[in-house]
Amino acid sequence: MAILSGLVFGGCGPSPEPVVPIWEQVTVGEIAPKSPDPARQARFLATVNLDVYALDLPAENIDKLDDVWQMLSAKPIQTNSYNAFAGNSFRARIGHIAMWEEVRRLLATAGAQDAGTISLVIGNDEPADLPVANIAPDSTIWFVGTNLARHTVQVGRGLLVLRLREQAVPGARGVRKIIAYPVYTLPMASGIPELRAQSARREFYFASAALAAQMAPGDLLVLAPDSYSGETLSLGGRFFNRPEPVLFFDVETKKPPQRRPSVRIFILVCTRIND
Repeated sequence: MAILSGLVFGGCGPSPEPVVPIWEQVTVGEIAPKSPDPARQARFLATVNLDVYALDLPAENIDKLDDVWQMLSAKPIQTNSYNAFAGNSFRARIGHIAMWEEVRRLLATAGAQDAGTISLVIGNDEPADLPVANIAPDSTIWFVGTNLARHTVQVGRGLLVLRLREQAVPGARGVRKIIAYPVYTLPMASGIPELRAQSARREFYFASAALAAQMAPGDLLVLAPDSYSGETLSLGGRFFNRPEPVLFFDVETKKPPQRRPSVRIFILVCTRIND
């Protein structure tokens, strides 16, 4: 699948709105996978279906995303800290599927090209990981924390993923809160509980780059870099900047394909909710 091919989703000033905690009474540590409980397994499992579209955009055209941002809304997006979220070069906006064709047209005009599509299903205690980048052994990732200070974390060989969870919206049907946050994790597919637990203990959650938004079928969320840094050592650089130049085809001018530095854009479309 092309979205996994790299492996083995105006100006921007401070938000005038107050920071709204993403998880209210739920912390990042508390949403880590828990031990199986037969009583909980017997409960009806609500699920959310998402289609995730990945696109590569020439880095030199990053400013052309302004036309896309102006179409969409930032108000439904919640973060732990707006300034930390932007400090990590993350930017997100939400819209509706009726805008889809115009969004794709604007992205195509900016030179973006499809990098693949993947379908995910998330449910109670069943998060889904969207692979984003390989992490080499003995790596350092620096990021802006929720306190706006610069932090670093030492990690080994693994993956940087976008972890997706859902929560019920009290008193509402057909809508769920979608929570997304970058996670360093190990490429572990073992079904042995002890090995899975050991792998989970070595994960690192980047809470300062987390976001949440209520979504219903037909809603779409665009996640892209706020700017282009040209490096792959920071959280934002590793998450969005492609490690190698991407081959771009210019169909209109029929110029020979060229390899260019690029950034990756993710578009999450909610296609179905079973609750």
